[in-house]
Amino acid sequence: MRLRLQLLRASAAVLAATAAFALPASALATAPFTGLTGSTSSTSVTSTTTTSTAPPITIPSGTSSGLSAIDEVGIGIVALAVFATIIYVIRRDAHIHAPRHAAREIDRERGTVAPRTERIKRSRAKAKAARRARRSKR
Repeated sequence: MRLRLQLLRASAAVLAATAAFALPASALATAPFTGLTGSTSSTSVTSTTTTSTAPPITIPSGTSSGLSAIDEVGIGIVALAVFATIIYVIRRDAHIHAPRHAAREIDRERGTVAPRTERIKRSRAKAKAARRARRSKR
């Protein structure tokens, strides 16, 4: 049991590390909340700017922008693997924490209800007692 738990933790760590390395370095380096600190400064900063002209950027007309078909298929496979792992972990945890004698099927009877044979026996005894009561009143 401990081996399975260690294996599960190790696979989750590998998956998290793979996701972290898959992000571009610029996404990790940027600080998206730098302008939201709420601090205002009353001093003004003056700076001198120099203008320089950069050569125009030429974009080749033959290349397409966006993801290739192989990239899209890879993203789909990784997404399915992540969802399958989540489902497996949730189901495994539920089965581990379920009582040993618990029935696995959906159509089981409620746990607070007496077994069916006892209920039938009781209802037949009540019906028999009712018939005796009716006969005695005649």
